[in-house]
Amino acid sequence: MDMSDPEFNAVEECRAGRTDAFEDLIRRNQDAVFNLAWRMTGNWHEAGDITQETFIQAFRKLHLYRAEYAFKNWVMSIGANLAKNRFRSFSRRKRTEEKAVEWQDIEKTPMPDSRDEELAAALKQLPGILREALVLKHMDGMSYEDVAASLGVGVSAAKMRVARGRDELVRLLESSQAKT
Repeated sequence: MDMSDPEFNAVEECRAGRTDAFEDLIRRNQDAVFNLAWRMTGNWHEAGDITQETFIQAFRKLHLYRAEYAFKNWVMSIGANLAKNRFRSFSRRKRTEEKAVEWQDIEKTPMPDSRDEELAAALKQLPGILREALVLKHMDGMSYEDVAASLGVGVSAAKMRVARGRDELVRLLESSQAKT
């Protein structure tokens, strides 16, 4: 970055302890961040919240900013990631609400057969990390990438947890069948 660039100077001033210099960075970039967030969410209020959170995170992580990149690009990537996360969260919330409606419908249906009860009992016996991964993947229909993001692990770890959970569930169901 060019040392005569006002954004470079503002970043350096912030790093030196003059936090009021961050106001200049906000003024220069808030419209671009807001427009990005608005285009990604389609919601004026969400875009405002994301814009505010973007600059809060940028301020907190200013020590991680590398001057070889334009500040605007860095702050825009923070905003884009926050908007994506907000969208994922909204999608999960919507799916959860849809599941709640399904559960209300299920309550009106006849009692489950013994196989459903066995499955529920076996799921309860799984270790929490395996059960959570298995439920997210197979009951919520998430991709492995979304499962990984939800669990805060890598994609390969998410795949491993789902596979181990599935194997353990099969083992539990088979042992349940052997007892009957």
